Amino acid sequence: MNEDQFHKRIKQILASTKRGKHDSPPVKIHEAFHNDVLGRSSGTWDEGIAAQEIQIIEQIFRVQPEAVTEASEVKEADVIGALIQFLKEREHSYTPIKVGTTKTPEGYIDGLGKRYLCEVKSPELKFDHSAAPFGYKFATSHRKILDFIHTAIKQFKSQDSGHKLPHILIYTSAHPQLHWKSFLDSIQGGVVNQKGHRSPDFSNTQVYKSTLPLIMDVDLYVWFQVGTSSKNFNQVSYFINETSKHRHECIDLVSSLSRTRLSSMDNIISLTSS
Repeated sequence: MNEDQFHKRIKQILASTKRGKHDSPPVKIHEAFHNDVLGRSSGTWDEGIAAQEIQIIEQIFRVQPEAVTEASEVKEADVIGALIQFLKEREHSYTPIKVGTTKTPEGYIDGLGKRYLCEVKSPELKFDHSAAPFGYKFATSHRKILDFIHTAIKQFKSQDSGHKLPHILIYTSAHPQLHWKSFLDSIQGGVVNQKGHRSPDFSNTQVYKSTLPLIMDVDLYVWFQVGTSSKNFNQVSYFINETSKHRHECIDLVSSLSRTRLSSMDNIISLTSS
C-alpha cells in the first residue's frame, strides 16, 4: 500500500465514522498514522507495514475493511447484469420471472434448445473486530450459504413443483475471501483435509444437518466471483449433481458455457451423495 492509497483509505474511514467537535482534526489523524508507519519502518515508507497500520486503524474506528466495503457496493442489479452479459457472450439468454405475490426463482436460462430455472443468491462476508484476535465471520457466511439452499428449493418448487426443468442455484461474491471453496466447505460441513478430517467442523450444527438431505435436490450449483471495479464476473466454478435426473442437461449447459473461460481458475466439480 503506497502513501496515496494509505491516505485515501484513512479518508474513507473518517468519512464513514461519526465524529464530535472535540475530536482531533483529520489532518492530525493522517499525520499521526503516517508518522507511525515511518517510525515502524525506520524512516522509510514500507507498503507492508502501511497495510498493517490500516488494519489497526479499521479496528480502532470499528469499520469494515475495504474489501467488505467494496463488495457491498456490488448490487443485485449489477449481478443480474453480469449474468445476462455472461450468458449472451456464450449464446444463451436470461429471462427474469415477473415478481408476484408468491416468492419465485430469479428467472430462466435458455440455450441449445433447452430451458433451465435459476435462482441467484449473494452471501456476504462480514468482519468481526471483537473476535480474537479479530477476523472474518466465516461461520456466519457458511450458515448463510446453506440457508440459501433451503430458500432456493422452496422457490423452485413454487414455480416448478414437478421438477420438469433443471434447477440451478447461482451464488455470486465480490469478496476475495468468499469464493467457490467457501461453498464447497459449507456443503461438506467444514474444511476437509487430506485425511478426511474437518477443521473447523460445522457438521454437527443444526443448519448443516437440516441442509444435508437437501443438497442433492438442486441439479447444478454455479459460483461466480465478481470484480468490484468492473462489476463483471471474473471466475466461475460449476458443481454438477451427479445423481440428478437432469444431469445430462446440466452437463450440456456447463460444457457450452465453459468453452469460453473467464479465468485459468475456472473449474468443474462433480457432486455425489456419498
